[in-house]
Parts: sequence; C-alpha cells; structure tokens
Amino acid sequence: MRNLIAAAGVLFAVITPSQAAEGFDGLWALSKMECRHTDKADSRTMIDLSKPIGGNPAPMVDQYENHCRIDRKTAAGDGLVLAVTCFEFWDNFKNNIEPRKAAFRLAHGTNGTIKIDGQTYFRCKMPDIRQAPPSRAVVNAPGKRGSVTSR
Repeated sequence: MRNLIAAAGVLFAVITPSQAAEGFDGLWALSKMECRHTDKADSRTMIDLSKPIGGNPAPMVDQYENHCRIDRKTAAGDGLVLAVTCFEFWDNFKNNIEPRKAAFRLAHGTNGTIKIDGQTYFRCKMPDIRQAPPSRAVVNAPGKRGSVTSR
C-alpha cells in the first residue's frame, strides 16, 4: 500500500504545465446566460494558451477590459497557475502601456466546468468563424481566379 501511495505522489510531481493545461482553452462564463455576446460588462473569459500574435506565440486570458498576456504557466495539482501581465485597453496591450502583474489559478471542475480563482465557469459555445454568412465576401468566385468579391 505504501508503494502505491509513493507511486501516486511521483506521478503527480511529474505532471508538466502542458499536460495540466488540457481542457482550459476556450470561452467560459459564470453562467450560460452570460455566454451570449453583449457589449455590457460580463464574466466571459477567453483562455488561449497558444494564441499567436504577429507570428509570435502570445498565450493570453481575455476578459472584459482585462487583456492579459500569459508570462508563465505552472502546474498546480491537476490545474495551472498563470502568471500574467494585464492591460485595461487593447491599445495599451499592443503598446505595453500601464501593465499590471496578476495571477489566475485554473482547476478542472465537474461536468465540463473549470474553476478560475475558485469560481465555477461554464464552457460557452464558440461561434464558427470558418463559415461566412451569405452576405460576406466570396473568395475565388467563378471566372475571377484569386479575387475577392461581395455578394
């Protein structure tokens, strides 16, 4: 029995941040109602642990008026602690103006939820941006190779 407990302890000690990160990417909110997009302040939180910006890896956590670049990921149990640099506005984010340091603690919850700093968040359905609505541009329209036209 002691060997089993010791083996379990060793297993937890060798979990890497990338292994612990599984399941955290996506759009999350404190309630299913808040998953709906509005221009009001809400709890919607986008976590992207591998987002590229300008061709460089730029993992981030994005909330209403809280845009955070992930500086470091540290495994903590089955979750992560994210050391981040946050900015209130996108222009400040892009220009590195008025940064503030913070941390987020992510943990797996029950029934597909996660916990962010101890609060339960539900996964929101992501809009399918690969399918353009009929009123959008059509690439490679018949007879116009390589062109972009509008409908």
